[in-house]
Amino acid sequence: MLRLIVSELAHRRGRALAMLAGIAVATASFTVLTGASDSSRLEVRGNVTRHFRTAYDVLVRPRGSTQPLERRDGLVQQNFLSGIFGGITMGQYRAVGRTPGVDVAAPLAVFGYVMPTAYVPVRLGDALRSGTRTAFSVRTRWSAAHGTVVVRDPDSYVYVTRRPLAPFPPHDSSQSVKALAFEDLGSGGGVQMCPIASSAASAFSLGARSWLSCWSTRNGRQGLGRYGDPASVVANLGAQVAFPFPLLIAGIDPDAEARLSGADRAVVSGRYLRSDEGVRTVPSSGIASGVVPVLAASSSAVDLTARAEVRRLPARAGAEFVAARVDRGAARRALEDNGPGTPVAARTVRAPDAYAALLDQLRVLPTWIDALWTAGPSRYTVLGPKHLRAQPVASDPFVWGSAYGWTGTGEGFVNAPVTGHDLGFRRIDQHIVGASHMPLLPMMQAVGTFDPSRLAGATNPEAAPLNPFHPATTALADERSARVLGGDTLAPDGNMAGYATPAPALLTTLAARKLLLNPNVFSNAQPQQAAPISVIRVRVRGVTGVDATSRERIRVVAERIAKHTGLQVDVTAGSSTTPVRVELPASRLGRPRVTLGEGWIKKGVATAILTAVDRKSLILFALVLLVCALFCVNATAAAVRTRTTELGVLACVGWPARRLFAYLLTEVGLIGLAAGVIGTLVALPAGWLLGLPVSGARALVAIPAATLLALAAGAVPAARAARSDPLEAVRPAVRPVRSARAVRSVAGLATINLRRVPGRTLLGALSLSVGVFALTLLLAVTFAFRGAVVGTVLGDAVAVQVRTADYVAVAATLVLGGLAVADVLYLNLRDRSAEIATLRATGWREIQLTRLVALEGAGLGAVGGIAGALLGLGAAALFAGQWTTTMGLVAAAGAGVGLLIAILASIAPIVGLRRLPTATLLAEE
Repeated sequence: MLRLIVSELAHRRGRALAMLAGIAVATASFTVLTGASDSSRLEVRGNVTRHFRTAYDVLVRPRGSTQPLERRDGLVQQNFLSGIFGGITMGQYRAVGRTPGVDVAAPLAVFGYVMPTAYVPVRLGDALRSGTRTAFSVRTRWSAAHGTVVVRDPDSYVYVTRRPLAPFPPHDSSQSVKALAFEDLGSGGGVQMCPIASSAASAFSLGARSWLSCWSTRNGRQGLGRYGDPASVVANLGAQVAFPFPLLIAGIDPDAEARLSGADRAVVSGRYLRSDEGVRTVPSSGIASGVVPVLAASSSAVDLTARAEVRRLPARAGAEFVAARVDRGAARRALEDNGPGTPVAARTVRAPDAYAALLDQLRVLPTWIDALWTAGPSRYTVLGPKHLRAQPVASDPFVWGSAYGWTGTGEGFVNAPVTGHDLGFRRIDQHIVGASHMPLLPMMQAVGTFDPSRLAGATNPEAAPLNPFHPATTALADERSARVLGGDTLAPDGNMAGYATPAPALLTTLAARKLLLNPNVFSNAQPQQAAPISVIRVRVRGVTGVDATSRERIRVVAERIAKHTGLQVDVTAGSSTTPVRVELPASRLGRPRVTLGEGWIKKGVATAILTAVDRKSLILFALVLLVCALFCVNATAAAVRTRTTELGVLACVGWPARRLFAYLLTEVGLIGLAAGVIGTLVALPAGWLLGLPVSGARALVAIPAATLLALAAGAVPAARAARSDPLEAVRPAVRPVRSARAVRSVAGLATINLRRVPGRTLLGALSLSVGVFALTLLLAVTFAFRGAVVGTVLGDAVAVQVRTADYVAVAATLVLGGLAVADVLYLNLRDRSAEIATLRATGWREIQLTRLVALEGAGLGAVGGIAGALLGLGAAALFAGQWTTTMGLVAAAGAGVGLLIAILASIAPIVGLRRLPTATLLAEE
């Protein structure tokens, strides 16, 4: 049998080669295109809660910013900005904004903490002695965590004289300054006094936490004369509470933020940031200053209180202090040993009051930026379901360095928050000003204030945790915690490493990154300089509610962003809070162990990035195989028909039906096997040339796939041939004439010819209609819906998104459809060859015969093209839930393409028509 098959393939190699080429093209196309369709797909899972939509629908974060609990349970810490300082480039931000379907993309670039200090005065003008000198001691106690944390600063002192003071007394330039002032004793005499505090060992040592202030009732503090006349000096004379505020500063796109959260409508004083606003340069004789415009939050959630008590020391304390001159130890003993003194004034300064004073300072004059601090994320130990323990982190007492040397509180350290050395739960890094070749000295100034409670979603208790400006207060989870703290919440206490972290309180423009992240300004440049943006909040266009279509629109946008940027993408629509218990160990400064009940974010529609073949693309690629199968069915049936005499003879000499079936199917299988090998050899270099990933494993699978495809396509024709009667060999291939009817035109004859072989005509038209259907659908999606269709089909949301590989698949389908049409026309001519010879012998010219074949091809093209276009139009309208004029035009274009392909496919049969030997055919007839 094998020898007979080989001989048959060699004798009828034209038909075998045509079938082999069709299967090889389909196999190579499918292999290459499925390789191109591997993509990152965002899958949405879970149920949508009743609080479906907040101010935004999709949250974009840097890759790797998720915590283990989020990856495992879909839980996001309520302050999701914790520890995210940059990670998204400006290019990725622009790509997100250009993504089809995105309505608003609002970036938030968290630059770090700045720490301005509010100075709240304690007036002492009415407490002066009648003599020349008065000395006061100032004792400050700080409390936090509802009074469970109490820290006392070392005593500080105020010295007041009624004589003039001169600042920075004369000294040789080679000598260091040892005193703050020079007191004029009259008659040309004077004395250096007010010795500078000794170098501090850390920001929390005696030298850093204690200060000394010297006043003259004539020319003000340290003789600087800032208060004008003596009456004004006395009115302003006194101590002060230096209240540092670590404030998170973040850059925004003012226009995008206004559209997303209504930030421009949340301004309560001053003005909103301008989109074209950047760093303002202030000239100077030394290093010029760069002033960053900020929009400050109108209130602070910090829980910290200072209580300053002032005592007037005995009269001898002032005289002994002056006598000590620049001897630091003797000067301090003179003040300490003459205590405790008489209480004369006291003031309690709570964080809201100090913050109000700070806002006044920020509005009036630019404020120095000593450094930026960044904090890492908090870590947890899982104790049980939604039950965690926060892991302490060792604190670094040297992250409070000063860029400007002596600051009034000691050498080398800023005025750190008193809680800064308490137990920490995140690592703190300082980025200090002072790089060499510094172009600008960083400063900031408030242009306005905003109320965070007026931002979109701020009043929704379920959505508030998704608002990055939401105050990060945390509820206590049990009665014991509430009882030991004497309250029901735990708020930030000024410790940047503490557990409760504040929301961004200072907003500036993205242009500020050029100064705040400049490695020539900060000596240890921050790593996020190249990728300054921390998160991007995205609102999706066309989302109207919780319906499936809206959810699918969100999913499509999220998938596009994930694919094109490689960032972490979370669908936040449908998210809500879920209670999580967090155990906090007792702190060093006195806060007892407590259990917090935090509202973490449970993503109502959890997301996962998967690598999978796009389903729509897989369907399109399957159409390639479908058309190939139709082509094979037609080709096998034609091969059987042309060999009916041979098969009849074999049946007559004793071949059983099963052997005839095996004979025909083996022949088709060998063609499929050869086509699979050729398709594999073509797919590998084709994928490499097109830049599409084609794995060797996928290419090898194509060989058995092509063989099975050929066997499946040839099974039915082979079975029919094996069961046929030998007398079928002499029966015509066309239908018998049922009634005689005159044919008056070439078009009429073409129509009758197509109707004579309805099965073959249907196969050709169906093959072409499949390609036209796919083409019409993709063109409708591209031109009518800008590349994506989202809609509902029987209540299920579906999405169709067009990619280049899809058009390649459609092109392959159309090519195979054209080959199928050409094959049908060729077989029709072969079966009617004697008829064609008769027409030619009776006077038909070649132009008339050519027209006949072309009209038969046009008929196939019209039937297949119109059917495919109507099906494609219906599918697009069903997916989108609407019909547009553009869709109708696209369908008409698809039908036209089908007609054109069929006409082009008739060229090869027309060429073959001219080669038919008329005389020989008439002789055989």
